[in-house]
Amino acid sequence: MDNPIYFVSDNHFQKRNNSFENERRIKFYSLLEHIKTTRGSLVIAGDFFDFWFDYKGYVPYEYLDIFEKLKELKESGCEIHYVLGNHDYWDFGFFNKVFASNTFNDEYLILDKNKKILVIHGDGILKEDSGYRLFRKIIRSKLCIFLYKILSPKIGYYIASKITHADKPKSYYKDNKSLKIKLTKYAETKWSEFDIILMGHYHQSGIIENNGKKLIFLGDWLSKYLVTVYDNGQWNQLKWDK
Repeated sequence: MDNPIYFVSDNHFQKRNNSFENERRIKFYSLLEHIKTTRGSLVIAGDFFDFWFDYKGYVPYEYLDIFEKLKELKESGCEIHYVLGNHDYWDFGFFNKVFASNTFNDEYLILDKNKKILVIHGDGILKEDSGYRLFRKIIRSKLCIFLYKILSPKIGYYIASKITHADKPKSYYKDNKSLKIKLTKYAETKWSEFDIILMGHYHQSGIIENNGKKLIFLGDWLSKYLVTVYDNGQWNQLKWDK
């Protein structure tokens, strides 16, 4: 994969057309243009959409511009790798067909300069998430997917709109010290196998280092507009405000 590599997570693009949504997309499209100029690669670590279900032959018109911009990036020669999250897990090949070089369930391993870089969405990794892990197993089951496919796209997306609600107050997504401690303990169980872990889902930001190992929180595109950049062994995080 070509360096620099740009990582984003939890964009939560919504099936809406309002000033807040338009502003978020303009910023993201600016990032895509920047990636083109640097000949880099893009890694999306899940929850790129606030909800996505791959109904064959149906794409919400509110998402068409997003798919077109990602397709343009791919056609410019840049790779796009997509880790499916808990809001957009239900892709059944459409992403690869339109814009993605690869899609991955839950995690993506990158080997670069003798370093093992693990990208995860991160939902369900904490010990107290046992109830959620059961729920996730149910909604990802073949039976549940089959039943949801029976619904019309209009009804399916309507139900999802009543459940997801990513547009919470900005204070909801503030960095949380106690949560970071828990997630760092999880990373410690993985550092014997991986050198760098990049994590989405929790909307946290920052880079934690310990004995040459790293845990990198990927933020979101709701209030933080965070981009993590890896370029020839160097890591950097910045708020994309262009």
